[in-house]
Parts: sequence; structure tokens; C-alpha cells
Amino acid sequence: MKWVSKLAGLPDDAAARIPRITIIGQSQVAVYNANKLERFTDRDVQIQLAESTLRITGKSLEVKELLPDEVVIKGKITGVSMKGKHLG
Repeated sequence: MKWVSKLAGLPDDAAARIPRITIIGQSQVAVYNANKLERFTDRDVQIQLAESTLRITGKSLEVKELLPDEVVIKGKITGVSMKGKHLG
């Protein structure tokens, strides 16, 4: 798959559907190549990734963008953790 991404000028994660998580300060988490928004409250968000689950905790959490492969969460972020097959 690496050769496909290089040929197309894409990052490796885009071609292989590897999740990319961007945290901006304590106010935003953007998740790319997400599979499913599993749970959402104003204090807890769980997002299913390819081989793990991402949990975001905080206060006044809001889903600002919900696209087929992308989820953007805004609010007062107090924790981000992953749990899955290869992560324990």
C-alpha cells in the first residue's frame, strides 16, 4: 500500500486507512479514518477505529463535524485514551 500513497502523493495513513488523531490544545480533537461514533455525551465520546476504540473525556463536548471518515470534537478536553487489540 505504501507505493500507492507515494504514487498518489498521499500520506501513508490515507491509503492504508490508519487512524490519524490530531489534538489541538485542550479544546479540539480531530479523528481521521474513524469507523463509527459509538457513544456521545457532553462529558464522554467513544469513537471506533480500525483496531481500537478512542475515548475522549471532558466538559461541554460537542461534535462539530461528523463525516463518513472524520469526527471533530470540541469542548474542554481533559483526557484522550485508546483501547484495543494491540494496545492492552
